[in-house]
Amino acid sequence: ASERMKVVDVLSSKVYSDGEQIIAQGDMADCFYIVESGQVRITMKRSRSKKDLENGEVEIAVCSRGQYFGELALVTNKPRAASAYAVGSVKCLVMDVQAFERLLGPCMDIMKRNIANYEEQLVALFGSHVDIEDQNA
Repeated sequence: ASERMKVVDVLSSKVYSDGEQIIAQGDMADCFYIVESGQVRITMKRSRSKKDLENGEVEIAVCSRGQYFGELALVTNKPRAASAYAVGSVKCLVMDVQAFERLLGPCMDIMKRNIANYEEQLVALFGSHVDIEDQNA
């Protein structure tokens, strides 16, 4: 149970109101979130090509109690690949990157392997490498 205690030590709690943006695509990541109550909409902007004037956001997931989001950018050290918005009143537990790495150090390799799968899913959804890949690369 000591692992569990450590996790609780490093979490802070934040409350968001309906429609409030929790994370913004393209921002650098400094923490990740666990949904304690309410729902969170995860969206991605479509690629910004000249043809695609409609720079719409596409909903890719909805997270509810016990689910987490925002971890991808912590593992890749890349900007946020998606935005997150509160649906109704939302309470999230927030863990900062130092705590995340300290706790999940041993799991990071597994998570990095999972990223390839995330990217494949995104390619399947959007037809190309979305903004997960660094544009300067």
